[in-house]
Amino acid sequence: MPRPFSVTLLALAVFCLAAFNLLGAVTGMQQYPLLRSLPLSVSPLYLIASRAVWAVAFSAAGAGLWRLRQWGRILTASACTLYAAQGWFDRLIFARSDFARVTVPWALGATTLSLALVWVILWRGRARRSFSS
Repeated sequence: MPRPFSVTLLALAVFCLAAFNLLGAVTGMQQYPLLRSLPLSVSPLYLIASRAVWAVAFSAAGAGLWRLRQWGRILTASACTLYAAQGWFDRLIFARSDFARVTVPWALGATTLSLALVWVILWRGRARRSFSS
């Protein structure tokens, strides 16, 4: 069965998330002395490590989606949900700015819509049937 167009677009988006997080991890390592000197509310190691972990997770999820594997569908849904949860954890625990507090409604809406889109794409009939074990 050919890959549905929506799954192809989602796989490309997941690969973009992997690249974005890899870029963040590499840049964090390159700029580590600067990051260490800044008054951050979280350790630079946490930022670098979390970006690296997400780069690996999204690369695997994208590969699973591209190859239409059942584990790729489950990994993508799980990774996107956990990525959003970590984003909210970081925002609620570590964010200090007024901007972070003021943009909570918009961020909540964007998170909800993006997760709904991912879950709808992965669990609607045609796409779900195209995945193998």
